[in-house]
Amino acid sequence: MLSGADSAQGRPRKFTIQSQFGRARLPRSRKNRPCDACRRRKTACVIPSEPPCLFCKSRGLTCKSSPTPDEISSQQDGAADSTTENGASDAELVTPPAIDSSPSLARRSVSHSSPADTIQSSAGLSAAGDLSLEQQSSGSAAVVHQGLVRQNSDGLDQPSYGVSPPVPILSNGPLHTLEDNFNRTAHSMGPSAEQDTYLLDAFRCLIISENDEIDANIIQVYPGGPSADDRPVHFLLLENENPDFTNEAKQSASDGTERLVWPYGERLIRLYFKHVHPIYPVVTKGRFLAQYKSNRMKIPASLRGAIYGLACVFWDRDPTIKEACPFQQHQCIDHAHEALRREHENPTLFSLQAGLLLHHITPPDVDSVETPSMWTMTAQTTACAQTIGLHQDPTRWSIEDWEKRVRKKLWWAVYAADCWSAICHGNPPHISPTTFSTLPPDMDDIRADETVPEDLRYLVEPEDAVFQASVGARFLQFINLTIVLRDVLDCAFQVRPNPSTLADRTMQLVMMRDKFNDWHSLLPQCLALGPERGPDTISNCPLHLTYYATQALLYRGLMYPATRVAKANPESNLRKWFVSALTEFRGFVDFFNSITEEDLRGFWCRHARSQFILCGNFLIYLFLLASDQTHIAAAYQLLQEFHQSLKRLGETSHKPGRLLIRPARLRLDSFFRQAATILRGSEAPVI
Repeated sequence: MLSGADSAQGRPRKFTIQSQFGRARLPRSRKNRPCDACRRRKTACVIPSEPPCLFCKSRGLTCKSSPTPDEISSQQDGAADSTTENGASDAELVTPPAIDSSPSLARRSVSHSSPADTIQSSAGLSAAGDLSLEQQSSGSAAVVHQGLVRQNSDGLDQPSYGVSPPVPILSNGPLHTLEDNFNRTAHSMGPSAEQDTYLLDAFRCLIISENDEIDANIIQVYPGGPSADDRPVHFLLLENENPDFTNEAKQSASDGTERLVWPYGERLIRLYFKHVHPIYPVVTKGRFLAQYKSNRMKIPASLRGAIYGLACVFWDRDPTIKEACPFQQHQCIDHAHEALRREHENPTLFSLQAGLLLHHITPPDVDSVETPSMWTMTAQTTACAQTIGLHQDPTRWSIEDWEKRVRKKLWWAVYAADCWSAICHGNPPHISPTTFSTLPPDMDDIRADETVPEDLRYLVEPEDAVFQASVGARFLQFINLTIVLRDVLDCAFQVRPNPSTLADRTMQLVMMRDKFNDWHSLLPQCLALGPERGPDTISNCPLHLTYYATQALLYRGLMYPATRVAKANPESNLRKWFVSALTEFRGFVDFFNSITEEDLRGFWCRHARSQFILCGNFLIYLFLLASDQTHIAAAYQLLQEFHQSLKRLGETSHKPGRLLIRPARLRLDSFFRQAATILRGSEAPVI
């Protein structure tokens, strides 16, 4: 892309067509680079689809291709080229190869000095911040762009911050970062974006404004695979430019948040990582604490406000604080929402973490049902995650290792929020199974960034400075339960039911039920609810509630349809699965009876309110659908025990705990007040 000034001067454009190693390579082909071994032997390098080539595979050699001295020299010379008058270097101007009907030509790799690897300092970039290029002393990777490429002299990846460095990974090309680009955010370019992904693989231009400033840059993080549907992946790297009134609103929210919590900010951070993070580990602990120590004001105001707001609930759990909390949670949360509304213009991983946390604030004391705003907030969070590309699996991308792990963990946190928010009012989830490819996280993904360096440990309690296996196991179990829940929703609770027969759907649900066999026995010991109530036991209660809420929906699907005809038919699904459901929820009532007031003082995700409602209503469901006297008596006993426990816990002086169980308690109270009248044949009272 040329500006008018360059076109008028007729300045020649420099371009380089350079083969790359790693793609399919036929005998006598010069389209793609050969490996080092075949180049030294001067023999044919044949790569069927991806390395290793046939020769290296037969000899057990490492199949790789290193840059030649001439190529290294040309890279260094290119980095030292002077910039053009419009601020873009000659190396940034590329000429596409001739494109004809052959699909292979569209897949040719063109060397892009600026869109793929480097951006030289220009007038526009200088105005945004210091993005200067630095010359490395080594002869390997010579060009470094702040936030885009980080390599040491050995060509190994370096972390973008000094916390929990990832294991070095050898790469054929430079690694990018989608997160740590100064004053820029990376937006995902999906298959239906403004330009075809295969064309972008061959030709990518900068977007230059009327003032000859670089507004956007397209970077490729994955070149695609041999399959036609294995597309290249690109991101649009946008400069963060906002109107003055937007920047002023964000700054006002940031200043208001810090004024509100001063001088207790560090204490609130400590409380958050003590009580909230072990149950809901969505904040990147090491990165957050490092930035908080360096300059907390660079952390989005939405995330700071969300953390302060969630932590203030546990103000009285800090024995070193004698005075009362000087602010109300809603004051802090109001600032966070105000900031997040503006931050959606430039979404980052930090702002996404804020969106996830804001789901779990203390509910208002006037709600007997979950507010619809929780559902609309989930839509915003999902859209934010998709905008920054978390719905695409990053495993093979050329980005830093820590980013891959964080992106996977956060996507599945968004996925879980979408599923559990959907059931509040029976809505269909926003995320379709065909709209994402991100693989579920593993323990290493949760472990990443959890160990705090020595210089930051003053911000957390000693036991919270190192990774706790129970935190990772708890989160992974939560995700596994959510995956089963989503399968249940897709099978039995669609607005337009699956075309399969009821028998086929029942068979699928039976297979899902088998996944719960011996769930309690197979849990890691650190997640069990033992007879002695300890800190881990308190943290594990929300996980066990999630299990029973999933079971309630599963059995509702298995016992469908819950009609009077089915109740009278001994061969119906309702009668077939009734005893199993009754036995399962005997366990739920025992679990709920074991919950203490101290347990209620722990952190419970906001979705726990809906989960209590689901389980309580399922007990009513069992009582009303029982068909013989024995089952009626057993179901009624469960209802009574649950109701008594609700009354006991409802007397707690801990307000968040009362609000947690209030909707379920109101439903049980209402049932016992009205059930007798309704069962006698009268209509329900109308107000």
